[in-house]
Amino acid sequence: MRQYLFALFFPLVLVLLWSGCSVNSTTDDKHGDGDETIDTENGGQSDEKDTGEAVDSDSEDEGQDDDFDSNSDKERENEDEDTGQEDDLDSDSGAFEACETLSSQIDRVFTRVMLLEDKSSSMMDNNKWDTAKQAIDAMVTAYENDIEFGLDLFPRGTSLEDVGDENVCSVGDVVIHDVSLNNASTINDELENTMLSISTPLLLAMLNYTNSDYAPAFLDGSSSSYLVIISDGTDSCGGGPGVPGELSTYPSAEQLAEVTTELRDQHGIKTIVIGFGEGADPEQLNAIAAAGGTDFVQYLQADNGEELTDALSQIVEKVVVSCEFEVGGFDNPDVNYDLVMVKFDGEQIPRDDNCKTGKGWRWTNDAHTTIEFCEDACGTLESGDVEGVKVELACNVEQVIVVE
Repeated sequence: MRQYLFALFFPLVLVLLWSGCSVNSTTDDKHGDGDETIDTENGGQSDEKDTGEAVDSDSEDEGQDDDFDSNSDKERENEDEDTGQEDDLDSDSGAFEACETLSSQIDRVFTRVMLLEDKSSSMMDNNKWDTAKQAIDAMVTAYENDIEFGLDLFPRGTSLEDVGDENVCSVGDVVIHDVSLNNASTINDELENTMLSISTPLLLAMLNYTNSDYAPAFLDGSSSSYLVIISDGTDSCGGGPGVPGELSTYPSAEQLAEVTTELRDQHGIKTIVIGFGEGADPEQLNAIAAAGGTDFVQYLQADNGEELTDALSQIVEKVVVSCEFEVGGFDNPDVNYDLVMVKFDGEQIPRDDNCKTGKGWRWTNDAHTTIEFCEDACGTLESGDVEGVKVELACNVEQVIVVE
């Protein structure tokens, strides 16, 4: 019986003893190392935990070391970049201060064409007036979105009866229609309602354009401007606005050349001449053409409607695509224009002040508000392959491509 009780009691004692050890160990561990508690409660797992924590701890330490090394590398890279920036400043020799984010989109400047049409009574011969109206109508209608057209007529008189009328050689004080886009209907309506008059005061009509108030838009100097003359006879008004003069008082070819030269050099107006019909005066008209400043150094002769249409087509095809652009201006009023670059779709094209190569661009005025593209560059624009034209400011002059 005692053996049986002992057999029951012994496991209970062991359980109590084991529990007591656990409690004591736990109590002791409150004052001792946490590792011991882990050892007591988890037995053989303690080594794994210790090892794992040690590994993790070591890994974290190593990771921190790696991070430190990585940060050191970054610091070294930053130092290198700082050094590189200092080198750039040194290499620019102080030009870095002028290197700002300055750019300007530019807008096409439309070509301007003023039609100076002879409406003398001789234009009734062979139906020349109606033929001229049709040719002009076709041209301005076709190109009114691309060219700023204007219309002027000479003489301004409306009488075919009295040769002595004081208005016979009148040319007016203000242009009939100044230049603008989409001007076709205005011009065609004017021609349709015009009455012809006696005389051909060509010199006086041209002299009007030496006065900037006569045609303010055409004469403001902000665009390529062409005076296109259509005349069927000899200037017969002498040197004043009175009645037609005698043959000996007709303006000379030299006088016509002089006013043409003045228009070209002082007002930026280029002149092109068409002689319409057999009565055109080759000496007078060629003097104008030679001084006109265009490739048409001789007047264009047209004897009928087809030839007049062809002559007008030659002219308009020559001037239709404006290769002048207005620069919108830079934010810096003290900009150094030697640093200006022009790019087609991000690719720089050279500055060519004399258009020697035909591939570059140049300033067209001292105010640096407009630029012109030379022949080949203009052709590239005309092809439609260029999506964007941009003007930018370089950091230093070495970056700007210039044709010497």
